[in-house]
Amino acid sequence: MNGAAPRRRPTAAPRRRPAAAGSPWRAVAVASAVALGAVGAVAAPRAGVPLFVGAAAAAAAAFLAVLALPSFPTRAATVLLLGVAGLGALRHAALPSTDSNLIILWAAGTVTALIFIDRAAAEDAQPLAGGTRLAGRVPEAARAAAMIGAVVAIFSVVLVPTVTDQLGRHIWPGVLPTFADAQNAPASLRASGRLDMTNRPRLSERVVFTVDAPRADFWRGEIFDVWDGSAWTRSDRDVFALPRHGDTVRTIVDPNDPGATNGEPMTQTFTLESDFADVLFAAPAAVEFQTRKMIVGRPDGTAAVVGGLGRDAVYTVTSRSSLPTEETLRAADANTVRDEISDQYAQAPVATERVRQLAVRITAGASTSYDKIRAIERWLGIHTRYSLDAPLSPSGADVVDHFLFESREGWCEQVASSLVVLARSVGIPARLATGFVPGDRDPLSGRFIVRERDAHAWTEVFFPGVGWQGFDPTASVPLAGDAGSSGSWFETARDHMVELIVVLGLVCWAVVAAPGLLAGIRRRLAARRSWGARTLARRERVGARAGRPREPAETPREYSGVLATLLNRPELAVVGDVIDRDAFSSGPADAQARAAADAALKSVPARQ
Repeated sequence: MNGAAPRRRPTAAPRRRPAAAGSPWRAVAVASAVALGAVGAVAAPRAGVPLFVGAAAAAAAAFLAVLALPSFPTRAATVLLLGVAGLGALRHAALPSTDSNLIILWAAGTVTALIFIDRAAAEDAQPLAGGTRLAGRVPEAARAAAMIGAVVAIFSVVLVPTVTDQLGRHIWPGVLPTFADAQNAPASLRASGRLDMTNRPRLSERVVFTVDAPRADFWRGEIFDVWDGSAWTRSDRDVFALPRHGDTVRTIVDPNDPGATNGEPMTQTFTLESDFADVLFAAPAAVEFQTRKMIVGRPDGTAAVVGGLGRDAVYTVTSRSSLPTEETLRAADANTVRDEISDQYAQAPVATERVRQLAVRITAGASTSYDKIRAIERWLGIHTRYSLDAPLSPSGADVVDHFLFESREGWCEQVASSLVVLARSVGIPARLATGFVPGDRDPLSGRFIVRERDAHAWTEVFFPGVGWQGFDPTASVPLAGDAGSSGSWFETARDHMVELIVVLGLVCWAVVAAPGLLAGIRRRLAARRSWGARTLARRERVGARAGRPREPAETPREYSGVLATLLNRPELAVVGDVIDRDAFSSGPADAQARAAADAALKSVPARQ
């Protein structure tokens, strides 16, 4: 041994605990909690717990997994947790009732967590003693998030609708409903042979079903055509077991309805969110169902499920409609109404004399059936008011008469019944339909979310050559021919794929190039503010006027010497020396040297 002290290896700084102040894993925990909390909120209703309980429990699990598992690698625990959350999100994203905002929140939380995981792992590679930690965590994460977000957006637009279509079911039996489920279901979901106008509807915010359809329409369930002054029933109460070919069930199509026979098809997929329903809802007019349940049909084209459907049941229906517009409905008067339709739907209704006179007075200035219906709608909108708190009609009173002349307020059944009675009073074929209005459209999936409060009754009017068309002054459902597509924003983005990719590409380029561009701009601004940069530019303008621009390889000193010889001004040689000294010495050139250089440049006349 030579007696020299052994060399000590540099020691690494001690690793901080994930929950310690300043630890990068804290940001990972927050992002993971957002992702898991969103999935917990999505899954909570299906587990029978409140939404906030599911979200809070999942978020707490994320914090514990990331910050409080000392015996398990933090990175591995977090990735495993995010993977489990991803499986849950994928499972629920295919369900029509899932709130798309929660899925977006899950995606944002997951992307952010993955970005911070990589950064946290890099910071965990501790610097040697005396070294410094990585800086700029937020700007770096923001740039990475923008890049990943752009890539995810492109792939989502391309793949998500296809994936969810494959994962989503078009036929599914659902949970077998119990007797208690049937008893507790709202009347709007249960088939009935009588619609009593003396019962108030039960309306709430509960989702009853969702509809995947290309456009909004009435979701019709039942039809009534016989009015006795206080209740609606059907003239034909027969039901028939509908023929089945595999999972396909054909309905009874009214041969006098051109729309149902030859109209444009529209496919809808219904997913039941209530515990029971035995009415099969569909946009008018349903011609074919896809389901494994036993179906019975009525002569009016509506259908019901034997035994009913339970929660999560899914069925698909194809409907046909003539897609009428105002012009086609006005022109329909040129066609003749068949006797079968007139006899059943256009005969003088049960009504008081003043109701009949009111119908004639309201429609006196209208020239077509369509304009007469619109005139009645306008009158009802002006002279009556929608209210669930409206008083019930007195026992034995004509409900329509009492609504139009006494209370002048009521709910949809009174409004629709009045429209039917007034239309029939002037010879227009009409009937009452019940079901639901379209509901709220989810912007991500494009599905319609239909709640109990969307239960509705409306009037259907027959137009020869067109078919049945729904009307109601309290429902904003457009004519089928005027209704726009209700596709999701995914589908809209796919229609503009090229533009989207170009825009996202520019965003990615801007994010990646921004640091370099900003640094270059800062350097240029700093150079323009410096004396050396300004003097260099003045010297080069002098040479350009003299017809001798600077060569790329020439230094400031060399070029100044060339100009001094060319212009016979030895003082210009000093300019190059001062510029070099100002730029490359330990300190800037002194004021006297700068003044000499400025004087030398000023001495050169503007024109040689």
